[in-house]
Amino acid sequence: MSLRAVLIQANGEAASLLSTDIGPAKRTLQSWRVKKVRAQASVLSAAAVSSFDVQEFVMEECSVLNRLVGMFNKEQAPSPAPAPRAAVAAEPAAKPTSKPAEKAPSVMRREAMLGRDQKVAGYTFMLRRTPDEQSEVALPDMQRLYDETLLGNLQRMDIARMLGQRLAFVPIAPATLNHPLIEEWPAAGTVWLLNLDAGVAVDAPLLARLAELKSRGFNFAVQADAVMRPERHALLQHADYVVMDVSSEDIPAITAQMAAVSKLAAGKRFVATDVQTLEAFHMCHKLQCALFMGPFITRRENLGSPAMGPSRAKVLDLMNRVRTGAEQPELAAQFRHDPALSVRLLRYVNSPGMGLMNKVGGIEQALMVMGQDKLYRWLTLILFTGGQAQELDQAVLENALVRGRVAEQLAGRALFAKARDEIFVAGLFSLLDVVMRMPMEQVLKQISLPAEITEAIVSQRGPYAPYLALAIACEQEDQSSIETLAAQIGRDVADINGVHMDALLWAQQLSADV
Repeated sequence: MSLRAVLIQANGEAASLLSTDIGPAKRTLQSWRVKKVRAQASVLSAAAVSSFDVQEFVMEECSVLNRLVGMFNKEQAPSPAPAPRAAVAAEPAAKPTSKPAEKAPSVMRREAMLGRDQKVAGYTFMLRRTPDEQSEVALPDMQRLYDETLLGNLQRMDIARMLGQRLAFVPIAPATLNHPLIEEWPAAGTVWLLNLDAGVAVDAPLLARLAELKSRGFNFAVQADAVMRPERHALLQHADYVVMDVSSEDIPAITAQMAAVSKLAAGKRFVATDVQTLEAFHMCHKLQCALFMGPFITRRENLGSPAMGPSRAKVLDLMNRVRTGAEQPELAAQFRHDPALSVRLLRYVNSPGMGLMNKVGGIEQALMVMGQDKLYRWLTLILFTGGQAQELDQAVLENALVRGRVAEQLAGRALFAKARDEIFVAGLFSLLDVVMRMPMEQVLKQISLPAEITEAIVSQRGPYAPYLALAIACEQEDQSSIETLAAQIGRDVADINGVHMDALLWAQQLSADV
């Protein structure tokens, strides 16, 4: 058997072990590791008959396998150090002298998807990877392991709580559609985004599986570039969404691709991805795209054109009065000067989330029910939507609410309630410059805030900074930053996915009530 065949066989056995049950996988992990090490050693000891290219292949496969297995096995055994290339006979692999390093669980990353009404319509969920895991996994079994990890994480996050209220785009390989987890997956709101690499064949069994899953209520999305080859046109008949990268902002090319897809299969909903600016969003909106995602949602554009308005000025004044201990009659008088704000306060107090048995009809009674702390927190939310309606306000608010809630929940019992409230405000205010369209330093000058909040937002320093940084990291790609920040606040990385999903659901409900 060739050396490459030995490694591929070892990879296949690893995938088979890890795809069954995590417990047995841990117990039998060493058996395939031995095969891996022997294959590597055989290359190193056969310098006369094997090329350096084969050696490089072996070393790369071992590296990929180690990283993948780390997702399932916290105690990852280190690979043996490679022998010098010039040696003819390799020495036996040395026994490890140090305790195996622990591999942190993979933390999910989300990206919001907006509908045509500029509100959050769904999320796409992806595995976060460390910088050395960014290269594409070549072997199908490795892709399967990534997909299993993604599905397992989403299942443990109890994603079913979100489905039906928000769409969830989940990228997987077509082969994963036959995985047992798919059989138990809730259909409502799930969109399987098919990863179609060059080796994927569109055959009768795949098309039959797509038809079966669609009959159960699942939706499918495909990348426009991946389905334009003639042998893949049949996929479009089963796709509900066609995903297009619009980062080039090349209107003629984007229009031509949309026309080509529509000619092959009419009625598909287009998803514009990597939308960089608000101008690009408007372009895609005019082209009748259905969903939009990209950095445009929280991009700091036009910060020199403040969107203050009289309503936001009133909210800022009320916040400062609450912070300095104003009495209830004084606050009630201020509310009476702004009928629109009074209506919003009464609507919020009487919302189902407050859980009151009897309706509240007066401002003073509403203020009494709220209390100073809840009133201040509510006013911070109103800052996002209290002025004249601005584009993306609701989407930015939901993102800010998730940040604040994640930061607050990660603080847990480690901090007092007052500190947790202030961490929430820090997370919420971290996007206030986006919605108010002015530099953050200028925004914060108008609000009386504790120094710890200002320091965390502006300088990324102080006791609240790690919590805020960790909440922001949940929106980004790098896994290593998550691990470092989690260690700083003494939290297990495994806790973060659950906190993240709880925050998404909480923010979704609260933004609807505000």
